[in-house]
Amino acid sequence: LDAKEYLDLLRRKAVAVTRRDKKRGGIYSVRDAIEAIHSAFEKSNGTDPYDGEPMDPTLLGQYNNADSKAQGAEYKKRFARLPTIDHVDSRPVAIFEIVSWQTNDAKGDMAPEEFVEYCRRVVATANHSDNTSRDGSSGLS
Repeated sequence: LDAKEYLDLLRRKAVAVTRRDKKRGGIYSVRDAIEAIHSAFEKSNGTDPYDGEPMDPTLLGQYNNADSKAQGAEYKKRFARLPTIDHVDSRPVAIFEIVSWQTNDAKGDMAPEEFVEYCRRVVATANHSDNTSRDGSSGLS
Protein backbone atom coordinates (compact mmCIF):
# COMPACT_ATOMS: atom_id res chain seq x y z
CA LEU A 1 0.00 0.00 0.00
CA ASP A 2 1.18 3.49 -0.70
CA ALA A 3 0.70 6.31 1.83
CA LYS A 4 -2.68 7.42 0.45
CA GLU A 5 -4.03 3.85 0.36
CA TYR A 6 -2.80 3.30 3.93
CA LEU A 7 -4.52 6.47 5.18
CA ASP A 8 -7.72 5.46 3.38
CA LEU A 9 -7.52 2.00 4.96
CA LEU A 10 -6.97 3.53 8.43
CA ARG A 11 -9.94 5.85 7.99
CA ARG A 12 -12.30 3.12 6.69
CA LYS A 13 -11.36 0.67 9.44
CA ALA A 14 -11.54 3.34 12.15
CA VAL A 15 -15.03 4.39 11.07
CA ALA A 16 -16.17 0.75 10.94
CA VAL A 17 -14.88 -0.26 14.39
CA THR A 18 -16.05 2.99 15.98
CA ARG A 19 -19.55 2.58 14.56
CA ARG A 20 -19.75 -1.06 15.67
CA ASP A 21 -18.34 -0.36 19.12
CA LYS A 22 -20.68 2.57 19.78
CA LYS A 23 -23.51 -0.01 19.62
CA ARG A 24 -21.62 -1.96 22.31
CA GLY A 25 -21.02 1.02 24.59
CA GLY A 26 -17.77 2.26 23.06
CA ILE A 27 -16.95 5.87 23.86
CA TYR A 28 -13.87 6.54 21.72
CA SER A 29 -13.77 8.75 18.64
CA VAL A 30 -12.83 7.92 15.05
CA ARG A 31 -9.62 9.93 15.63
CA ASP A 32 -8.82 7.74 18.68
CA ALA A 33 -9.41 4.64 16.54
CA ILE A 34 -7.17 5.92 13.73
CA GLU A 35 -4.35 6.53 16.21
CA ALA A 36 -4.84 3.15 17.90
CA ILE A 37 -4.98 1.23 14.61
CA HIS A 38 -1.89 3.04 13.30
CA SER A 39 -0.09 2.23 16.55
CA ALA A 40 -1.08 -1.44 16.21
CA PHE A 41 0.30 -1.55 12.66
CA GLU A 42 3.55 0.06 13.86
CA LYS A 43 3.89 -2.55 16.64
CA SER A 44 3.12 -5.47 14.34
CA ASN A 45 6.15 -7.33 13.09
CA GLY A 46 4.24 -8.97 10.26
CA THR A 47 3.51 -12.18 12.12
CA ASP A 48 0.32 -13.17 13.90
CA PRO A 49 1.03 -12.79 17.64
CA TYR A 50 -0.99 -15.94 18.45
CA ASP A 51 0.18 -18.49 15.89
CA GLY A 52 3.57 -16.97 14.98
CA GLU A 53 2.89 -17.35 11.26
CA PRO A 54 3.53 -14.52 8.80
CA MET A 55 0.59 -12.44 7.64
CA ASP A 56 0.23 -11.40 4.00
CA PRO A 57 -0.03 -7.61 3.63
CA THR A 58 -0.52 -7.96 -0.13
CA LEU A 59 -4.06 -9.10 0.72
CA LEU A 60 -4.94 -5.71 2.26
CA GLY A 61 -7.68 -4.06 0.24
CA GLN A 62 -8.18 -7.16 -1.95
CA TYR A 63 -11.21 -8.75 -0.26
CA ASN A 64 -14.40 -8.43 -2.29
CA ASN A 65 -17.80 -9.09 -0.70
CA ALA A 66 -19.45 -10.03 -4.01
CA ASP A 67 -16.73 -12.58 -4.81
CA SER A 68 -16.97 -13.95 -1.27
CA LYS A 69 -20.72 -14.44 -1.60
CA ALA A 70 -20.35 -16.10 -4.98
CA GLN A 71 -17.45 -18.39 -4.02
CA GLY A 72 -18.18 -19.07 -0.34
CA ALA A 73 -15.75 -20.67 2.10
CA GLU A 74 -13.06 -21.37 -0.50
CA TYR A 75 -12.77 -17.65 -1.24
CA LYS A 76 -12.51 -16.79 2.45
CA LYS A 77 -9.80 -19.42 3.02
CA ARG A 78 -7.54 -17.55 0.58
CA PHE A 79 -7.64 -14.61 2.99
CA ALA A 80 -6.67 -16.54 6.14
CA ARG A 81 -3.37 -14.62 6.43
CA LEU A 82 -4.91 -11.19 5.78
CA PRO A 83 -3.81 -8.74 8.51
CA THR A 84 -6.88 -7.60 10.47
CA ILE A 85 -7.58 -5.27 13.35
CA ASP A 86 -8.56 -6.97 16.59
CA HIS A 87 -9.45 -5.62 20.03
CA VAL A 88 -6.83 -6.33 22.69
CA ASP A 89 -9.36 -5.64 25.40
CA SER A 90 -12.71 -7.44 25.43
CA ARG A 91 -14.42 -4.12 26.19
CA PRO A 92 -15.07 -1.86 23.19
CA VAL A 93 -12.10 0.46 23.74
CA ALA A 94 -9.61 1.73 21.20
CA ILE A 95 -6.80 -0.71 21.97
CA PHE A 96 -6.02 -2.90 18.99
CA GLU A 97 -3.50 -5.39 17.67
CA ILE A 98 -2.95 -6.77 14.18
CA VAL A 99 -3.73 -10.48 13.76
CA SER A 100 -4.49 -12.74 10.82
CA TRP A 101 -8.08 -13.02 9.71
CA GLN A 102 -7.98 -16.70 10.64
CA THR A 103 -7.05 -15.86 14.23
CA ASN A 104 -9.50 -12.97 14.43
CA ASP A 105 -12.29 -15.23 13.21
CA ALA A 106 -11.41 -17.96 15.73
CA LYS A 107 -10.89 -15.52 18.61
CA GLY A 108 -14.24 -13.80 18.15
CA ASP A 109 -15.00 -11.54 21.10
CA MET A 110 -12.68 -13.31 23.54
CA ALA A 111 -10.04 -11.35 25.39
CA PRO A 112 -6.49 -12.48 24.55
CA GLU A 113 -6.17 -14.45 27.81
CA GLU A 114 -9.51 -16.20 27.23
CA PHE A 115 -8.52 -17.12 23.68
CA VAL A 116 -5.15 -18.54 24.73
CA GLU A 117 -6.80 -20.56 27.50
CA TYR A 118 -9.37 -21.85 25.02
CA CYS A 119 -6.58 -22.86 22.62
CA ARG A 120 -4.83 -24.73 25.44
CA ARG A 121 -8.05 -26.69 26.12
CA VAL A 122 -8.38 -27.49 22.41
CA VAL A 123 -4.80 -28.78 22.23
CA ALA A 124 -5.16 -30.76 25.47
CA THR A 125 -8.36 -32.35 24.19
CA ALA A 126 -6.79 -33.12 20.83
CA ASN A 127 -3.74 -34.68 22.53
CA HIS A 128 -5.96 -36.67 24.89
CA SER A 129 -8.12 -38.02 22.11
CA ASP A 130 -5.30 -39.05 19.75
CA ASN A 131 -6.43 -42.67 20.20
CA THR A 132 -10.10 -41.85 19.73
CA SER A 133 -11.74 -41.22 16.41
CA ARG A 134 -13.85 -38.09 15.86
CA ASP A 135 -17.06 -40.11 16.19
CA GLY A 136 -16.13 -41.03 19.77
CA SER A 137 -15.29 -44.67 19.16
CA SER A 138 -11.92 -46.04 20.14
CA GLY A 139 -9.35 -46.12 17.37
CA LEU A 140 -7.82 -49.23 18.96
CA SER A 141 -8.86 -52.75 17.95
